[in-house]
Amino acid sequence: MSWTWGTNTLGAGQSQRWWLWWPGDPGFEVIGVETTQPGAEIDWTSPGMQRNGDGSTTYFLTIANRGQAPVEYHFRGIAMGWTWGTNTLAAGQTQRWWLWWPSYPGVEVIGVQAVTPGAEIRYEVPGVQMNQDGSTTYFVTVTNVGPVAAQYHFRGAAIC
Repeated sequence: MSWTWGTNTLGAGQSQRWWLWWPGDPGFEVIGVETTQPGAEIDWTSPGMQRNGDGSTTYFLTIANRGQAPVEYHFRGIAMGWTWGTNTLAAGQTQRWWLWWPSYPGVEVIGVQAVTPGAEIRYEVPGVQMNQDGSTTYFVTVTNVGPVAAQYHFRGAAIC
């Protein structure tokens, strides 16, 4: 089920780093922003995610106003479905992964969820390849930006 949170304003040409916190594990959250003003343009990064020592979860986003006037916006998100694998990256390590489906599953939203407390994982929006045999391969680059080795899972869902 999708959610909306907050009403915020960002000046022309400004950017701002945000964190959104949950008291436990909300599942894999896909988070973006929605402007409340017609014609406004606002960008955001793919979120980073951190599992905290107390079991809570923090997601990180950077919001940028590309327009010439202040813009008002809300955070929008949804928790997603499947979980796959448990992997580990050393502090500062980056790794490129591929995830394979035997046929086209629909548009997959794929992300990464940190498991290790105190770890922050970032990931690039995945690429997709349709293979000659009818299978589909998605590509994801994962980076551990935290100070400790980090375990993580791939999380996602087909959205159409």
